Formats: sequence, structure tokens, C-alpha cells
Amino acid sequence: MRKKFKDIYILGIGGSGMSSIAKYLAQSGHKVKGYDQRKSFITNQLEQDGISIDFDKEKLTYSTDIHYIYSSAMNMDDEYLVKYKNKENVVSRPDWLSAVSQSNRVIGITGTHGKTSTTALLAHIFHYNNTDVSYIFGGSTEFSGIGGHKGDWDQPLVLETDEAFNTFKNFKIGDLLVTNIDEDHLDYFKSFNNLKDAFKNVIEKVENNLVLNYDDEYLKTIQVNTNCLTYSSKEDTDFKIEFPNKFTFDNTDYEINTNLIGSHFISNIVGGVCLAYLNGISIDDSLEAIESFPGVKRRIEYLGSALGAKVYDDYGHHPTEIDATITALKESTRGNLFVIFQPHRYSRTKNNFQNFKDVLKKADLSIVVDIYPAGETIIPGVSSKNFECENIKYLKSMRMVPSFLSNRINQNDTILTIGAGDITLLGPEIIKYFDE
Repeated sequence: MRKKFKDIYILGIGGSGMSSIAKYLAQSGHKVKGYDQRKSFITNQLEQDGISIDFDKEKLTYSTDIHYIYSSAMNMDDEYLVKYKNKENVVSRPDWLSAVSQSNRVIGITGTHGKTSTTALLAHIFHYNNTDVSYIFGGSTEFSGIGGHKGDWDQPLVLETDEAFNTFKNFKIGDLLVTNIDEDHLDYFKSFNNLKDAFKNVIEKVENNLVLNYDDEYLKTIQVNTNCLTYSSKEDTDFKIEFPNKFTFDNTDYEINTNLIGSHFISNIVGGVCLAYLNGISIDDSLEAIESFPGVKRRIEYLGSALGAKVYDDYGHHPTEIDATITALKESTRGNLFVIFQPHRYSRTKNNFQNFKDVLKKADLSIVVDIYPAGETIIPGVSSKNFECENIKYLKSMRMVPSFLSNRINQNDTILTIGAGDITLLGPEIIKYFDE
């Protein structure tokens, strides 16, 4: 788009990815406003940053003088949104990100799991070492709030490189870290092979440096022509991980000191260290930065304790992510682990049902509440009730959970709320209920 716009309006501004774009653009000097269907922690943060938000789509108006960016989750055929459809000054999030990647030196982080946390970690490493990079990632941290920032003009953009809806298809990427490839978003890609091909297409177009996790069975088969560093806990790679918290590079042993829980975080940390090293930050300087990294909200986020039990919240919505989180918390819990899971999307629940069930059985007791549809229509026969078995309990409403748990919790137990929907609201309610 040739015209330069001062005013930008974001449709779906309350989403994790869209809110980061809003903050990045506001810091770039644009006047940013937006629409979302409901108030949330994110919209409250944006309003505190001076970004005005509308919540009534019936009052939305269109102008040729405003640049519009819309979320992939928005239904642009909606009677109130169709006015924006196919207009030159209205672009989707993937198209906007693609355009931004053309005009910036991009350091990308992609993968089915771990990309948000690892993007935030890498941004923290740069900033801790006095390098004011820009960054955009779909999450929020204690050190920066919403994950968008416009840094110095001569510094790169550290970008969460998202595979959903093939968002990353046309990105121009200088350096890229790939954490893993797993079966997800198959409602869009139709098959795992199509998803792998999408990743391969992006990997093959990287211009400078590449970092690959060779613990991933597919990634270690990819032939690359660019400068590449590899890391693994199993293979003979450039960076060799030794769990729980060590790695070796160039015949030197290093130890990771972090508050993050779980071997998957250690793996992602090593990948981030690799990418920082390729961009001039020493391993020792990266490790010092990592000690103060608080993590991303909703990634095994500690909320507090009640009745002697610790309460955590996590965004995991795929069996592999949930497995990693349950495994990490089981290792650090002296008592029982109680998991409350809210499935996200009917299609994902249908495609991964048995894997979800197998993973949830690893907790001492799992509770499954009704599916969060995320805009999808109901698929007949797909229901949270189907999960119920010996150590998996179905409760229709999240409101039923605190009282159900109250006479089952003991000292040193752990409670985990997990899912990509509104289950994030439950943890504080559990703590409040127990305290009262």
C-alpha cells in the first residue's frame, strides 16, 4: 500500500497478537484505536497505554483515511464488518506482518510450541544487553507488558513467526529459530504433511542464519544451504543439552539458572542462546539475562497459593504442550497435581481427543469443563463429557470447580488451570474461594 497513514484501526485488538501490533504501532508514532467484542485484561492494558477501544461493532464506521488491520479470528462477512471487506486500506494480520518483514531486518522464532516464550526471552536478552531491538509477540510479560515494542531504527525486529493460517508464508526473514513441528491447525492445513511443507517453505527462504532443534524428528532431516546452528538433548549437535539445566558448546560447559519450570523451557532457552550468539551476544551475557527473565504470562504462570496448594495457569491447548506442562509440574510437586482443562475449539478436540485424554490421565485428577468454541460451530458428538473416566471428571461449568476442589486439596498439592480460552479467569477465583 503506497499511502502512508497516521491513523490505524485494529479490528480484534484484544487478541494477543493484535494487541502487540497495536502497541508496536503506537510506539512508532501512529494514532491507534481498535475494536474488540469484550473488555479484558489486555484491553485494559491498552487503554492504560492511551489506546482507545470500542466495544460496540454496530457503531463502527469506515473511512478511506484510516488504515485498518483485522485479526484472522474476525468474520469479515459479519453484517457490521463487511463494509471493510476488499478495501485497499484494509489488510489482514498476516498481510500486515508480511509487509513489516519486508521493511525490517527480521529475527524470527517459529515452531508449533514455544515460539511466544522464546521470542519474549530473546527480546529480553537483547534489551538486558543494552540493544534496543523492536519486537512483536503474542503474549505479555512482567518486564514489558504487552509484547509489542518499537526499538531503535537501526536494530532488528524480533518477531514471533506464526504458522496458524500460514501467517508466515510470505515473511522476509534474516535469521530464524525453529523450535519444533507438531500436528496442529490441521483444520486449515488439512494434513500434517501440508503443515511440514509450510514450515519447510519458510526455512528454505531464510537469508542469513538458521537455528534448528534436532530433537525434532522432522527438523533434523531438512537440508539447508544457509549458516545453521543446531541444538539437541539426543543428537550430536553444535549445542548439546544435558537436562535438567546444562549444555555444552565448543567444548565448554554452561549452566542455566532460571525460574522457568520444565525441560521444554530449557530446550527453548538453548535455542534462544544460539540465536543471540549468532547476533553478537556472548553465551555468558545471554545466561546472565536469562536469570532475570520472568517468563510470559500464562506459561506455567504462578498465581499464588491457597490452603497450602500452589496455583498455576497455562495457555497450553495442544496435547504436546499440556504433556510438557503436566510433566514439569509433577516433577516439582510433593503432593497431588490437579488439572482443570478447557478444550479450545471443537475441531482440535475432535482431532486430538485420545491424545488429550492420555495426557490428562497423567495428573492425579483432571477436570474437564465445556469446550471453548473460539468462533467455531458445534460438531455433533464432540463434547467434554467424552473425557470422563477413572481420574478425569467432567464439570459443565467453571463455576463448579472451586467447591469441587475445596475438600480434596491438601498441603503441598498443585492446581493447574490450562487452555487457550477464558479458563485463565478461574485460577484467581479458586484462590479467592479457598481464602474465604
